[in-house]
Amino acid sequence: MARTLSSVSDGDLARRRILDAAHAVFAARGFRAATVDAIARRSELSRAGVLHHFANKQAILTALLDQRDVELALYEDAAADSVATLIAGVRARLRRILDGRDLILLAHSLRAEAVDPEHPAHDWLVRRSRRLRADMTTALEASVARGELRPDVDPRLLSALLLAVIEGLEMQWLEDPGEVDVEAGVALFDELLRGNIAARP
Repeated sequence: MARTLSSVSDGDLARRRILDAAHAVFAARGFRAATVDAIARRSELSRAGVLHHFANKQAILTALLDQRDVELALYEDAAADSVATLIAGVRARLRRILDGRDLILLAHSLRAEAVDPEHPAHDWLVRRSRRLRADMTTALEASVARGELRPDVDPRLLSALLLAVIEGLEMQWLEDPGEVDVEAGVALFDELLRGNIAARP
Protein backbone atom coordinates (compact mmCIF):
# COMPACT_ATOMS: atom_id res chain seq x y z
CA MET A 1 0.00 0.00 0.00
CA ALA A 2 1.38 3.43 -0.91
CA ARG A 3 2.60 5.52 2.02
CA THR A 4 1.43 9.10 2.45
CA LEU A 5 3.90 11.86 3.15
CA SER A 6 2.69 11.99 6.77
CA SER A 7 4.68 8.79 7.32
CA VAL A 8 7.85 10.32 5.82
CA SER A 9 9.73 12.31 8.44
CA ASP A 10 12.31 13.91 6.17
CA GLY A 11 10.72 16.16 3.55
CA ASP A 12 13.97 16.48 1.62
CA LEU A 13 14.26 12.70 1.43
CA ALA A 14 10.70 12.49 0.14
CA ARG A 15 11.42 15.06 -2.57
CA ARG A 16 14.52 13.16 -3.59
CA ARG A 17 12.54 9.93 -3.83
CA ILE A 18 9.93 11.65 -5.97
CA LEU A 19 12.55 13.12 -8.31
CA ASP A 20 14.37 9.80 -8.61
CA ALA A 21 11.08 8.14 -9.47
CA ALA A 22 10.21 10.88 -11.95
CA HIS A 23 13.57 10.45 -13.66
CA ALA A 24 12.84 6.76 -14.21
CA VAL A 25 9.26 7.32 -15.37
CA PHE A 26 10.09 10.22 -17.71
CA ALA A 27 13.01 8.30 -19.19
CA ALA A 28 10.79 5.29 -19.87
CA ARG A 29 7.66 7.07 -21.11
CA GLY A 30 8.57 10.62 -22.04
CA PHE A 31 7.02 13.63 -20.34
CA ARG A 32 3.66 13.58 -22.10
CA ALA A 33 2.91 9.91 -21.43
CA ALA A 34 4.14 9.98 -17.84
CA THR A 35 1.60 10.45 -15.05
CA VAL A 36 1.72 11.61 -11.46
CA ASP A 37 0.18 8.27 -10.50
CA ALA A 38 3.08 6.41 -12.12
CA ILE A 39 5.57 8.60 -10.30
CA ALA A 40 3.74 8.03 -7.04
CA ARG A 41 3.81 4.26 -7.49
CA ARG A 42 7.51 4.34 -8.35
CA SER A 43 8.33 6.47 -5.31
CA GLU A 44 6.05 4.36 -3.06
CA LEU A 45 4.09 7.42 -2.03
CA SER A 46 0.45 8.28 -2.54
CA ARG A 47 -0.65 10.65 -5.31
CA ALA A 48 -1.63 13.16 -2.60
CA GLY A 49 1.79 12.75 -1.05
CA VAL A 50 3.55 13.58 -4.31
CA LEU A 51 1.30 16.58 -4.91
CA HIS A 52 2.02 17.80 -1.39
CA HIS A 53 5.60 18.52 -2.50
CA PHE A 54 5.01 19.35 -6.18
CA ALA A 55 1.95 21.14 -7.49
CA ASN A 56 1.78 19.12 -10.70
CA LYS A 57 3.75 17.06 -13.20
CA GLN A 58 5.29 20.18 -14.70
CA ALA A 59 6.69 21.21 -11.32
CA ILE A 60 8.25 17.77 -10.89
CA LEU A 61 9.82 18.00 -14.34
CA THR A 62 11.24 21.47 -13.73
CA ALA A 63 12.72 20.44 -10.38
CA LEU A 64 14.27 17.34 -11.93
CA LEU A 65 15.88 19.32 -14.74
CA ASP A 66 17.20 21.96 -12.36
CA GLN A 67 18.63 19.24 -10.13
CA ARG A 68 20.39 17.66 -13.10
CA ASP A 69 22.10 20.88 -14.11
CA VAL A 70 23.29 21.52 -10.55
CA GLU A 71 24.63 17.98 -10.21
CA LEU A 72 26.47 18.23 -13.53
CA ALA A 73 27.89 21.66 -12.57
CA LEU A 74 26.96 23.06 -15.98
CA TYR A 75 26.87 26.63 -14.77
CA GLU A 76 30.33 26.33 -13.24
CA ASP A 77 31.68 25.59 -16.73
CA ALA A 78 29.69 28.38 -18.30
CA ALA A 79 30.80 30.95 -15.71
CA ALA A 80 34.50 30.64 -16.61
CA ASP A 81 36.54 33.80 -17.18
CA SER A 82 38.11 32.93 -20.54
CA VAL A 83 37.64 30.66 -23.53
CA ALA A 84 40.53 28.47 -22.31
CA THR A 85 39.06 27.87 -18.85
CA LEU A 86 35.58 27.49 -20.32
CA ILE A 87 36.54 24.65 -22.63
CA ALA A 88 38.90 23.12 -20.08
CA GLY A 89 36.01 22.96 -17.62
CA VAL A 90 33.75 21.31 -20.18
CA ARG A 91 36.41 18.74 -21.07
CA ALA A 92 37.17 17.98 -17.42
CA ARG A 93 33.52 17.19 -16.68
CA LEU A 94 32.61 15.36 -19.86
CA ARG A 95 33.42 11.88 -18.61
CA ARG A 96 31.25 12.29 -15.51
CA ILE A 97 28.46 13.77 -17.62
CA LEU A 98 28.62 10.91 -20.13
CA ASP A 99 28.55 8.34 -17.34
CA GLY A 100 24.96 9.46 -16.70
CA ARG A 101 23.61 8.34 -20.07
CA ASP A 102 20.03 8.06 -18.78
CA LEU A 103 20.10 11.70 -17.66
CA ILE A 104 21.44 12.83 -21.04
CA LEU A 105 18.77 10.80 -22.83
CA LEU A 106 16.05 12.29 -20.63
CA ALA A 107 17.34 15.82 -21.14
CA HIS A 108 17.51 15.47 -24.92
CA SER A 109 14.08 13.82 -25.11
CA LEU A 110 12.55 16.59 -23.04
CA ARG A 111 14.43 19.25 -25.01
CA ALA A 112 12.98 17.93 -28.25
CA GLU A 113 9.47 18.01 -26.80
CA ALA A 114 9.92 21.39 -25.11
CA VAL A 115 10.76 23.20 -28.35
CA ASP A 116 6.97 23.41 -28.69
CA PRO A 117 5.94 26.72 -27.07
CA GLU A 118 2.91 24.96 -25.59
CA HIS A 119 5.04 22.43 -23.73
CA PRO A 120 5.16 23.04 -19.95
CA ALA A 121 8.97 22.91 -19.96
CA HIS A 122 9.37 25.39 -22.83
CA ASP A 123 10.03 28.41 -20.63
CA TRP A 124 12.56 26.42 -18.59
CA LEU A 125 14.34 25.37 -21.79
CA VAL A 126 14.57 28.94 -23.07
CA ARG A 127 15.81 30.27 -19.70
CA ARG A 128 18.41 27.50 -19.42
CA SER A 129 19.81 28.01 -22.92
CA ARG A 130 19.87 31.77 -22.53
CA ARG A 131 21.69 31.50 -19.20
CA LEU A 132 24.29 29.11 -20.59
CA ARG A 133 24.88 31.26 -23.66
CA ALA A 134 25.02 34.45 -21.61
CA ASP A 135 27.57 33.03 -19.17
CA MET A 136 29.70 31.64 -21.98
CA THR A 137 29.45 34.95 -23.83
CA THR A 138 30.85 36.71 -20.77
CA ALA A 139 33.85 34.35 -20.75
CA LEU A 140 34.42 34.83 -24.47
CA GLU A 141 34.12 38.62 -24.21
CA ALA A 142 36.82 38.52 -21.53
CA SER A 143 39.07 36.56 -23.88
CA VAL A 144 38.50 39.09 -26.67
CA ALA A 145 39.26 41.95 -24.29
CA ARG A 146 42.54 40.31 -23.23
CA GLY A 147 43.55 39.73 -26.84
CA GLU A 148 43.18 35.94 -26.67
CA LEU A 149 40.60 35.93 -29.47
CA ARG A 150 40.42 38.09 -32.58
CA PRO A 151 38.47 41.32 -32.03
CA ASP A 152 36.13 40.54 -34.93
CA VAL A 153 34.84 37.37 -33.21
CA ASP A 154 31.17 37.59 -32.15
CA PRO A 155 31.12 36.14 -28.59
CA ARG A 156 27.35 35.58 -28.65
CA LEU A 157 27.51 33.59 -31.87
CA LEU A 158 30.52 31.62 -30.66
CA SER A 159 28.76 30.72 -27.40
CA ALA A 160 25.79 29.39 -29.39
CA LEU A 161 28.18 27.41 -31.59
CA LEU A 162 29.98 25.88 -28.60
CA LEU A 163 26.69 24.87 -27.00
CA ALA A 164 25.55 23.38 -30.32
CA VAL A 165 28.78 21.38 -30.63
CA ILE A 166 28.45 19.89 -27.15
CA GLU A 167 24.75 19.08 -27.36
CA GLY A 168 24.97 17.95 -30.97
CA LEU A 169 27.79 15.53 -30.17
CA GLU A 170 25.80 14.23 -27.21
CA MET A 171 22.79 13.57 -29.43
CA GLN A 172 24.84 11.69 -32.02
CA TRP A 173 26.52 9.71 -29.22
CA LEU A 174 23.10 8.73 -27.89
CA GLU A 175 22.13 7.53 -31.36
CA ASP A 176 25.35 5.61 -32.06
CA PRO A 177 27.75 5.55 -29.08
CA GLY A 178 30.26 3.27 -30.78
CA GLU A 179 30.77 5.71 -33.64
CA VAL A 180 30.83 9.11 -31.95
CA ASP A 181 33.42 10.20 -29.38
CA VAL A 182 32.11 13.28 -27.61
CA GLU A 183 35.34 13.98 -25.74
CA ALA A 184 37.44 13.77 -28.90
CA GLY A 185 34.94 15.97 -30.73
CA VAL A 186 35.14 18.72 -28.11
CA ALA A 187 38.94 18.44 -28.12
CA LEU A 188 38.97 18.86 -31.91
CA PHE A 189 36.65 21.86 -31.69
CA ASP A 190 39.03 23.39 -29.14
CA GLU A 191 41.96 22.82 -31.52
CA LEU A 192 40.08 24.32 -34.46
CA LEU A 193 39.03 27.26 -32.32
CA ARG A 194 42.56 28.02 -31.22
CA GLY A 195 43.90 27.60 -34.74
CA ASN A 196 41.38 29.78 -36.52
CA ILE A 197 40.12 32.57 -34.28
CA ALA A 198 42.82 32.95 -31.67
CA ALA A 199 44.42 36.38 -31.75
CA ARG A 200 47.69 36.48 -33.66
CA PRO A 201 50.80 37.65 -31.78
